[in-house]
Amino acid sequence: MLEKSNFLTLQCGFEFHYHHIGSGPCILFLHGSGTGASGMTNFRGNYQSFVDQGFSVLIPDLPGYGFSSKPDDVVYSMDFFNEKLIGLLDALNIDDVSIVGNSLGGALALGMAINTPDRVKKLILMAPGGLEDQSEYNNMPGIKKLLGDFLGGPMNSEKIEGLLKLFPYDPTIVTQEMIEDRLEILPLMNQQVLATMQIPNLTKRLHEIQAPILSIWGLDDQFIPIKGLATLQMNCQNIRTISFNKCGHWVMIEKANEFNAYCVNFLQNS
Repeated sequence: MLEKSNFLTLQCGFEFHYHHIGSGPCILFLHGSGTGASGMTNFRGNYQSFVDQGFSVLIPDLPGYGFSSKPDDVVYSMDFFNEKLIGLLDALNIDDVSIVGNSLGGALALGMAINTPDRVKKLILMAPGGLEDQSEYNNMPGIKKLLGDFLGGPMNSEKIEGLLKLFPYDPTIVTQEMIEDRLEILPLMNQQVLATMQIPNLTKRLHEIQAPILSIWGLDDQFIPIKGLATLQMNCQNIRTISFNKCGHWVMIEKANEFNAYCVNFLQNS
């Protein structure tokens, strides 16, 4: 079962579910999209390594996901997501953060670094979105299955398992616990978040980012085109990159120990 922690209602009425653990400089973890996704389904195997090294971690469920609010009368644009995230930081009196972002969360991290640079100290990105036009993403095998399953009719455990097995390079790492975590959240979701999601191609604005970036990518990703790695390298001012072969979209899960070590070193020393 998923851990349930704090709830906070913003002045606009939006309710966040989140975990806030540890003390020290704050690391904001932003999870990816997908059926039944949440902060802890993405980062359960990572956050403690950051806490142990003297950081605090803030792990929200993004709007439309997990146990956070899921309004069905809005467009889930990058501005909508990030307006709510800034509202959460303000409500918690957190002035600035370093961000760990996967997939959708990586795109939102890029957007925050571009549009609110005073709030973002460093970026750690795993196969972030926001580097291609939407048509490019829609042609990826994982995205095709995600949209086809969720928008095409009722979800069930077989569909969830089939989708989850596309995330890693080695599908045998998908456990029954992972499936059950997603199934717990699934009844809470509506189609609005995937049906209306609008994440712009940020490539032409990447040069504006001042924050140091660590990009970590699995070379066998079935959700985000691998050419995004070169896009980051060519357009960002201060970036280092790490790639893993025989690794898919879940670097933080598939290569958890290496991922945690690289991230903590980057945050402490870059």
